[in-house]
Amino acid sequence: METVTTLTTLSSKTSENLFNEILATHVKDDDRAVDLQPIMHIMEKILHDVDRVINGTHGGTVTLKKNTTLLTFDNGMHEAILADILNVSGELSCNCLVGENAHATTVKLLETLKTYSWNTKMVLALAAFTANLGEFWLLLQRGNNNSLAKSVAFLRQVPEIERLNPLRDGVTKLVQAIRNLAKCNAKFMTKLHSWYFSKETQPISEAKVEIIRATYWTINSVVQIASLLGWRNKNTSLTTEAGKTLIIQLENDVSQIYDILKHHLKQCKDYIGKEIGDAYKTLLILMQRPGGGDIVKILDRFLRRDGIDKVDIEKLRSKHVLFLITDLDISLEEITVLNELYQKTESYEIVWLPVVDGLYNKKRFLELKASMKWYTDVPAILEPAVIKYIKEVWHFIKNPIAVSLTSEGEVTCQNALPLLWTWGNEAFPFIAEKEKNLWHNRYGWRLDFLIDDLIDPELRKWIIEGKLICLYGGGSIDWILQFTTAIKVVLARIGVTVEMVYVGKNNAKEWTGKVTAELHSHNLRVLKSERHFWARLQSMLYLYTKMRQGKGLSRDDSFMQEVMKILAFDGSEGGWTLFCKGADVIVRLEGETALNIIWKYADWENYAKKHGFLEGLNYYMEDQNIPHSCVQLKLPFISSEIPGKVQCCECGKEMEMYYMYRCCKQ
Repeated sequence: METVTTLTTLSSKTSENLFNEILATHVKDDDRAVDLQPIMHIMEKILHDVDRVINGTHGGTVTLKKNTTLLTFDNGMHEAILADILNVSGELSCNCLVGENAHATTVKLLETLKTYSWNTKMVLALAAFTANLGEFWLLLQRGNNNSLAKSVAFLRQVPEIERLNPLRDGVTKLVQAIRNLAKCNAKFMTKLHSWYFSKETQPISEAKVEIIRATYWTINSVVQIASLLGWRNKNTSLTTEAGKTLIIQLENDVSQIYDILKHHLKQCKDYIGKEIGDAYKTLLILMQRPGGGDIVKILDRFLRRDGIDKVDIEKLRSKHVLFLITDLDISLEEITVLNELYQKTESYEIVWLPVVDGLYNKKRFLELKASMKWYTDVPAILEPAVIKYIKEVWHFIKNPIAVSLTSEGEVTCQNALPLLWTWGNEAFPFIAEKEKNLWHNRYGWRLDFLIDDLIDPELRKWIIEGKLICLYGGGSIDWILQFTTAIKVVLARIGVTVEMVYVGKNNAKEWTGKVTAELHSHNLRVLKSERHFWARLQSMLYLYTKMRQGKGLSRDDSFMQEVMKILAFDGSEGGWTLFCKGADVIVRLEGETALNIIWKYADWENYAKKHGFLEGLNYYMEDQNIPHSCVQLKLPFISSEIPGKVQCCECGKEMEMYYMYRCCKQ
């Protein structure tokens, strides 16, 4: 009963003319989607500290834990958004008066925030007010014992603390009400999937109208609160009964808006939850048909737009389809490799399924879409039931996957990407029997298995010509420069030519980009597609262990031990190198060991003169008791399957297994 009264009260105080005036301030702009979480984090921090100041001692201080940092903006947020918050903050500080002028200021603030969603307008206005509130109480708190704060407080006309004591309880409740409202409003953007929230169905449409009303009255209340606290308003007496009454009224208004939004949030969550559940069940039935079904029906279901801009998928009928499922972090290099594979075959089609939330980076989405040569006439935001199916049935988490479906809609492989990275288009039709045949026919540790024309055509040519080749990688620019200098000195001394190629460092895109520029300045060659190189190595290990059905890896698996050595070498902080003659890998060395041996050329000079550079180096190493250093192996989460027991490629001991979660790929 109380909820109904509250709803009626807010609706009745917003006349049709006022509502139309509010709507006129809004300009729809899809590019201004904002991630509210960083702003909410900062607001919560400020309001929490203000609450502590109000209820603490006059001279109390608010301390932060050591190393506390504020969150950084993401998802396209930039200085312009902070500038808008600052503009609103300035309006609240300078132009706030009660009565009719509160409405004029509210409309002006709505126009300042015209390109944001209604939910975002509310949060940004509250953020601006919170910043002012924090400054106000900080000056108030410090004014008694800090001359700088006292001077600034005088110019800002912050009243003395004694004048505010009678309002302490009221302001405390008001601050708490603002915190509750901001959190509830943000949940509309974080808890309700935008695919459904973009619909004009009940109760969604009703909630949208109430959010518009709530946004206006929230900003209107903020304007009045700002005026009440006395920014440049000498006429407001904070110690009068009228001031207390206004605080109580504003706290009631904010709490009322909170109750309204909470009511509609629950209704929308219940509605969307039921819609997702029903749609998910329908999708399960469709995908579980014996022998599959019509691929067009499946495509139509996965790409459904409910008749709005309906996609043209008829041309994919009778085609073998790969659902390429990614977020927006897929690299352009990965897309380039897939483009080349796709353009060299007519065996399959690729359909991109981007898994993003409602606050996706539109510019990034369009950039990726424009770079793809395959079918990309897809919704930017997939239906929630489809995303639920992709995550729960096909186990998509973060890394890209490619689900293979026949023309009848039967799933033959839940992730064909490792097959494509390893075998290219030879892996089609992406079934287990084909994969086993490929391993049987090409099993052997040779460089021509690691390098193809997509990874580096010139390097591939050198392999065919039987040239002496040195591949090296790692995460230390100092080691790279020391190693390349040492190799040049030694080879010049014995008159041998070697082709040297830097292959990058796995899972370190930003770092590799910086190092690449440095290497080019030293005329050092870099692999054309280092991302593909590392993806192939990881895919080989994944596919091989999967084929062995959980038996694990041992030192007897010579091929995989060589793959593991490179992946393990890469896991160290230094570097590593691999010497080949044509396709035959003859010598592989960990970074520090490589430097020590190369600089000790005098010790193995006779070996080199007798057997040749590489062969001599290999014989010398066999005669020396070079201690090994055990390694760490970092593997990506390709699917729910893991290798099981793995033995160290150096000492043979069974390695401990860990899950590793990493954020910054440096």
